Amino acid sequence: MLYQNVRVMAHSLRFIDSGVMAAAAVATFRIGVEQGAWPQQPVAYPVTVFATATLAAFLALAERLHVYHARRTESLAGELTALGEVALFSAGVGFLFSQAVSAGVPPRLYLLSVVAGTAVLIALRVLMRTVIWRLRRRGNDARTCLILGDNARTSRLVETIVANPHFGIVIAGVVDLEEKKGVNPGRERAPLTNPHGLRKRVLGDVEQLRPIVGNNVIDEVFVTLPLRSYYDEIQQVIDICGEAGISVTVPPEAFERLGSMTEVSHVGRIPMVTHFNGPSDCVQLVVKRAIDVIGSAVGLIVASPVLLIIAAAIKLTSPGPVFFVQQRVGLHGRLFPMVKFRSMEKDAARRNVEMQAMNETDGVAFKMRLDPRVTPVGRILRKFHLDELPQLWSVLVGDMSLVGPRPLPPEEANRKEWWQRRRLSMPPGLTCFWQVEGDHLMPFSRWMQMDLDYIDGWSLWLDLKLIAWTFGAVAKGKGW
Repeated sequence: MLYQNVRVMAHSLRFIDSGVMAAAAVATFRIGVEQGAWPQQPVAYPVTVFATATLAAFLALAERLHVYHARRTESLAGELTALGEVALFSAGVGFLFSQAVSAGVPPRLYLLSVVAGTAVLIALRVLMRTVIWRLRRRGNDARTCLILGDNARTSRLVETIVANPHFGIVIAGVVDLEEKKGVNPGRERAPLTNPHGLRKRVLGDVEQLRPIVGNNVIDEVFVTLPLRSYYDEIQQVIDICGEAGISVTVPPEAFERLGSMTEVSHVGRIPMVTHFNGPSDCVQLVVKRAIDVIGSAVGLIVASPVLLIIAAAIKLTSPGPVFFVQQRVGLHGRLFPMVKFRSMEKDAARRNVEMQAMNETDGVAFKMRLDPRVTPVGRILRKFHLDELPQLWSVLVGDMSLVGPRPLPPEEANRKEWWQRRRLSMPPGLTCFWQVEGDHLMPFSRWMQMDLDYIDGWSLWLDLKLIAWTFGAVAKGKGW
């Protein structure tokens, strides 16, 4: 009966966790006073207010954010992150409430109590998880599942379950439905290789599922059938299992695509499944934006004397404006004005057509090592990429990022192949793999693939490395 006990505990944990955190915070205050860690002062009332407000806020936030749901197959890191967020936010509410309705105590005391409370809370959860995982590896708290479907998705599911015995999931067998006539073969029909000796059976009709779930211990049915082709049959499965009190788990991908991720969102009260590409870690994306704002602001301030010198040099050596402004394609196709220091003659744009014959790349983007339109000052600026410095403003206002795929003019962006458009799923950047590589004659398709590699492998650490590599690439002076 451990399974039932764990289910009850999962819903009771919010009260246990909030109580543990509040008790640890109060204990920290009392120990500090008794040991003379801080001056004797009346702390009973403000501490009581703090603990009560923290406990109430913890319960409310945990309920609102749905922190306490079944996490059998989720990672410990994900659970601890969610728990830590609730703990810190609730402690913040408790602090503000205590300061507002009581005399309060020095803020450092609150900080120490929050650290102690959160540490105890996380340690308790790690201990609990460790004990449950060990029990599940020994066969306790097991959930018996039946898999409906026999295809590549089934193989991935089986391998995941077998590779993680701490999930406590036992596979009773695999059943499949006969192939429907006229069904597109694109149902990932590659059958399960079955290296684990699972029982397999093909059903002629969904109704044959009734005796299987009725005469065997089945806690849950995993459906891996293609949803588009077997929609009606899957609905029957849900009805049959619902009547038997058995839960059914169906993947949310009505239309699957390799590399896509999904999330459930709501339009009003209507639940929708969203497929998306690119980075999805909101915390890291917020940090990325913070780095962009701070980095671009500091860059503009530090480089301001250089900017003024460059502006004067351009104005004094060639007729025309200091800046070159051109429409570029940004996030999801949005157009924005990208500003650069002018490095060409003022009428350079009118000569674009005649210059196309001298293009040294494969024809999509225009690159020419000794472009006659480039001014003497412009050649120096391009050599060290100094003409790009005004784009720090575009980063500051949010049109660009410090690191990301380089923005293309509309005429070049529209000549891309369709698969290359995915590079627009992230904001364009001052630098990326192509900029660091320094190979201006690189085939356009290779350039685009490098941008997609950046998107698929994105992390804050990768951004920081690219920024560091860019300084090295600029110092070499290989731009043109």
